[in-house]
Amino acid sequence: MGALLREAPPLRAMRVTDLDAVVAIERAAYPFPWTRGNFIDSLAAGYLARVLEGEAGPAGYYIAMSGVVEMHLLNITVAPPQQRGGHARRVLDEL
Repeated sequence: MGALLREAPPLRAMRVTDLDAVVAIERAAYPFPWTRGNFIDSLAAGYLARVLEGEAGPAGYYIAMSGVVEMHLLNITVAPPQQRGGHARRVLDEL
């Protein structure tokens, strides 16, 4: 069974001002990360974009696109130092 969060960090709408931190997390987590432009395009398109608020800024995020009766998860990432703490489950539960 995965680790459970003691206190669930809040989720909030992703803002353009979050992009430096979000892109840094993306680069740390993936060998082929999304670009800043990918995130800007997602925000401009109105996709559902949420940031998991950590103690020192964003600890994770997701980007999703609404379908007719479903949701398409385009990106979900938790900062590598924050992984294995139940954060992804928290994000998915909210989604």
